[in-house]
Amino acid sequence: MKRSVLGMILAGIMAVSVTGCGGSAAKDGEWAKNVKIQVPAKAGGGTDVMARALANKVSAESGSTITIVNNTDGGGVVACEKAAAGKKDGSTLTQWHLTMLIKTAAGLYDKSATEDFTVIGVAVPKDKANNVLVVSGGSSYQTLDDLIGAAKERPGEVMFGVETGGTVHIQTGLFAKAAGIDVKYVEAGSDTEKLTALVGNSIDACFVNANQAKQYVESGKARALGAISNSDEGGRSSVLPEVPDFIEQGVDFSFKMLNVVLVGPKDMDSELASRIHDYYASAANDAEVVKTLAPAGMEMEFLSLEEGGSTLKEMQGQIDAVVEELGLRK
Repeated sequence: MKRSVLGMILAGIMAVSVTGCGGSAAKDGEWAKNVKIQVPAKAGGGTDVMARALANKVSAESGSTITIVNNTDGGGVVACEKAAAGKKDGSTLTQWHLTMLIKTAAGLYDKSATEDFTVIGVAVPKDKANNVLVVSGGSSYQTLDDLIGAAKERPGEVMFGVETGGTVHIQTGLFAKAAGIDVKYVEAGSDTEKLTALVGNSIDACFVNANQAKQYVESGKARALGAISNSDEGGRSSVLPEVPDFIEQGVDFSFKMLNVVLVGPKDMDSELASRIHDYYASAANDAEVVKTLAPAGMEMEFLSLEEGGSTLKEMQGQIDAVVEELGLRK
């Protein structure tokens, strides 16, 4: 069996030590020499790969020794709390993504990225689409219209795999609303687990990352019916460019993804936060980092500090509304 794209990327990243120059504790306004980045994801997944690729470059440029800590305890809440309680020298930061906002909206976390942390970096994908809607290769749904038609004929019966309270759950709810259908939400776990359930016919459809879906689609085990554009202007995934987006298929459905939400403890020195932001923004454009992330469609660009903060506030409001509508608020 061929190794996955992410597997090969991770192997290359792990071959390089994420360290810089050691040293004593940081002076006021300086970044700590020893830094731990809490990442609420398992090693080897897309979130972990992005964190390590960026950390390699940032470490080399900043001189700080950066350690990636994979911390999934409490569904990511513990990793966030580590940063919230960390020193203001930036020695403990948390790198996550949109899920942090969803946890807050659902009442699963009592802190807000914009209110209880220092927002250091927010990165958005360069790819025009990231997640795709897939059905099994043997499914009777040949097109998006087939699936929507079946859901309208049998309200609440077509089973969509989700990770309850996760990004895909939100996306599925928004898609159902845009398509005017009622679907059944089935807990199916991570993208890998959803694809396994799909092939095993435990679910009828699901949204997964295009990179995760690629080998299933190419082998015929799955069929992709639509790609979720990152803006309302539409756009296809570079990983599966043959899959039309929802907007071009007449469904007014898009979803802005966030590759990175990097936060530190509240009230960090503004100049220090800006300095760390600049290291990360530069790293995202580094040729070696781009070479690492591009094959999996994970290239990104960091928003300015001001735009990043305002984007998080706007998206938190939007997600709050969707979570309330789906009845996911605890």
